[in-house]
Amino acid sequence: MGYRTVNKPALALMILLAALFLVPAGSLEWRPDLARSGEWWRLVTGHLVHLNGWHLALNLAGLALVLTLYPRALPFRPLALALIWLTMFISGGLLVVTPDLPGYRGFSGCLHGLIAIFAIHGFRRERVLSASIMALLTGKLVMESTGLGLTDTATLIGGAVVWQAHALGFAGGTVFAGLSLLTLRTPRQSSAE
Repeated sequence: MGYRTVNKPALALMILLAALFLVPAGSLEWRPDLARSGEWWRLVTGHLVHLNGWHLALNLAGLALVLTLYPRALPFRPLALALIWLTMFISGGLLVVTPDLPGYRGFSGCLHGLIAIFAIHGFRRERVLSASIMALLTGKLVMESTGLGLTDTATLIGGAVVWQAHALGFAGGTVFAGLSLLTLRTPRQSSAE
């Protein structure tokens, strides 16, 4: 009654991210040149591998924090659909807005998308929390787009921060949440019609 259950799909995601840290990241890294030559899976797997242990730890901490704030996170199927959507939305967006980007590793774009999804879905129950999170995340993205706060993070994770992935993740999460809320509110047509 007074305790919260562990969100098993989210826990499985955290374990997957940690386990993929043991795989050579270069074989899964987001690389548009290799994706175009047939290694299409990189458009998804590049979002699941990291530059170093600090990079992984930051993403896992962010995921743990958002799951603490929103313990009723998505069940397995919607979470899997959200992640597939986010990886493809971010990958497609990166190809358009940063055509010269040679590679990318990290879950932070997807994390920004998940935060947007959870905040939008949680708005009915936790209005002040959700509005505050959306405002803070928007402010963070504006700061990143001007270059503020990126140098220290880049030093910690051992590579440049691709803030465009964060912005695309946030946009993709907002679109996904909006579409999912729209489909929940749209009455289904009966098969008798």
